[in-house]
Amino acid sequence: MPGMVMFRRRWSVGSDDLVLPAFFLFLLHCIWLVVLSVVLFGLPYGSEQSCSVTLVDHGRGYLGILVSCLICESAIMWLSMRGSILYTQPREAVQYVIYIRLAILLVELVYAVVGIAWLVQYYQPCSDVTAKNLALGIVACNWLVIFSVCITLMCTFDPTGRTFVKLKATRRRQRNLTTYTLRHRLEEGQASSWSRRLKFFMCCTRAQDTQSDAYSEVASLFAEFFRDLDIVPSDIIAGLVLLRQRQRSKRSSILDQGNNDILAFLSGMPVTRNTRYLDLKNSVEMNMYKDVCYYMLFALAAYGWPMYLMRKPVCGLCRLASSCPCMSVSSSRMTQAVTVEEDNCCGCNVLAIRRHFLDRDLKQVQIVYTSCHDAVYETPFFVAVDHAKKKVVISIRGTLSPKDALTDLTGDSERLPVEEQHGTWLGHKGAFTPAL
Repeated sequence: MPGMVMFRRRWSVGSDDLVLPAFFLFLLHCIWLVVLSVVLFGLPYGSEQSCSVTLVDHGRGYLGILVSCLICESAIMWLSMRGSILYTQPREAVQYVIYIRLAILLVELVYAVVGIAWLVQYYQPCSDVTAKNLALGIVACNWLVIFSVCITLMCTFDPTGRTFVKLKATRRRQRNLTTYTLRHRLEEGQASSWSRRLKFFMCCTRAQDTQSDAYSEVASLFAEFFRDLDIVPSDIIAGLVLLRQRQRSKRSSILDQGNNDILAFLSGMPVTRNTRYLDLKNSVEMNMYKDVCYYMLFALAAYGWPMYLMRKPVCGLCRLASSCPCMSVSSSRMTQAVTVEEDNCCGCNVLAIRRHFLDRDLKQVQIVYTSCHDAVYETPFFVAVDHAKKKVVISIRGTLSPKDALTDLTGDSERLPVEEQHGTWLGHKGAFTPAL
């Protein structure tokens, strides 16, 4: 679904995405129209007071604005539901209705400013309670609609929209040199736009050099992926839903066929009559299964106190608090002989790691080093010595923080310096950059 073109620029919204926003405004204006009509024509007000008379005239004018808004929003809903995803011609008139709706929004802005001026001048001396409530309602409704429209415009604004429109027009005229220049500007603008979006969502994290590099890497990757696609965010969501439905229907059709050996699908993998299952009666496989369960505890412990509280939501907080050095002097023994890097002030992550093992009565596991340093391309981990099994275990945490998500999004390929390599070996850049 191509993005809408308004004011000679492309916007990150399709003409069929306006049904729900228009319905929300239509419902809000319907409720307010009924309330305002009841107040103006059904309830008494002080006609001898100038504040009441002025406000009633203001409210009657606002009724006309509400009726105009309802007509425009119903037209937007009707036009947005026409056509299909690719057949957009029946929805071409929706942009002209939006122009009219934006003009009405400017009138609403004037009424909102006038309403605030009335509140400043008359709210305290006016004794008419109905007039006061009416003024507050008009002002609140006006500014709610204005703020919602402004937020929608900010979310759908495409900084490269004007360049995108120029590029499409130039391609139709087949000007190769101008097309190359506009294409380069579009790629740079899209990369800059994706970088700003990532920085906005990661605003709570401290900016570092490696993090800035990751912003550039992810922004360039996204810009390259969406470079030649005129789609909007709702198309991506719809595509993922349709892909999931297609996967399910394809699996169902395979299972319904009588000429195959597939019995079921487990996590996307086919299960056949020849599929081997874990035989727990076999001592070797049973020991292997026990080792997996045993070392899974090390993997969970690497996530620190969030995973501990998730696994023990009832008593986990009390156990950590009783062991915290900030609350108990005797608890310092839990963190002794442990080299800790960048834990919080109370050492909650180290305490949670120790608690994972103490709750299972695994006192033979000794934590010797813990790194809680969380940054892009750098993941927290801990090193433990298992005296019972005579093993040294290094447990590396998975994705937990926004910085980890930024590392995951750095999905470009990186060449690996593998010894005795046969061909080129590539790996996930976010995962292998620290090792390189």
